[in-house]
Amino acid sequence: MQVIEKAYAKVNISLNLTGQKDHNLHYLVSMICFSDFYDTIVIEDSNEFKYVINDDVKFNKPDLILKTIEFLSKEIGKDLPPFKITLNKQIPIGAGLGGGSANAAATLRAIDKFFNLNLSYDQKVLIGNQIGSDVPSCILSKPLILSGYGDQIRQLEGLSDKDIIIIYPNISVSTKEVFDNVDINLIEKKESQKLEKQIEDNIGFYNNGTNFDKLFSNDLQSLVLKKYPVIKDVKDCLTKVGSSFVSMTGSGSAFFGFFEESSIDQAYKKINDLNKDWMIIKCKLMGSNNREINKLH
Repeated sequence: MQVIEKAYAKVNISLNLTGQKDHNLHYLVSMICFSDFYDTIVIEDSNEFKYVINDDVKFNKPDLILKTIEFLSKEIGKDLPPFKITLNKQIPIGAGLGGGSANAAATLRAIDKFFNLNLSYDQKVLIGNQIGSDVPSCILSKPLILSGYGDQIRQLEGLSDKDIIIIYPNISVSTKEVFDNVDINLIEKKESQKLEKQIEDNIGFYNNGTNFDKLFSNDLQSLVLKKYPVIKDVKDCLTKVGSSFVSMTGSGSAFFGFFEESSIDQAYKKINDLNKDWMIIKCKLMGSNNREINKLH
């Protein structure tokens, strides 16, 4: 028997801090969508536990897949029978695309299916919260508003698919270091309810491709560009090839740009022709009714 599960890369359309902080965690509001660019988790029968990853992948400790298996076993109150798990890693590490969290979420979904555990969504989220703040969002892997300290999720309806190009400049950025460098005294105090309402009220503008810069922003972007000024080349490049909206995802270092379907191939070619040491990904942000993500649950 074999179960294959996709771990979709997440993209923060917006990420705003509210000026609140507790236990070194920043209160934030973020609009998140998921792309059809993904890692793959494969679980198969085996007489002993085996864990296989691409040879060239070097994870930071701890490994979130092993952590997921540990917390899942605790939740069900017993060790899992032997199995083989294989990770085909495509999402770059330290890019702000949530690859580790997506892997953890896909591992949860895959093990649940493989062993017929019949875990509820709430059980998966409970386990996910113990692994990392982005994991519950990745368990859902649908357009959503994330708020609080990463613990409040509300699914967004009515979003269309979007054609995008993601550029990862081969610079790994530590999320912890970025947030540690945030000076809470310099953050404008904002009401989370207003930020959430702004997102919900402007789904039409998102779908129509207008007013992006007025409505969506990433409060961490200026901090990352200050520390890694070379990344500004990525931002400028996406603008020059015709993106209607360019922003950093998460804590970086990857940037994404929105494109019309008719122009994205030409833009992709122009970026490739620069021969930069960048990872360039042409993909789609999956909307609320995308068939791919509707297969998840």
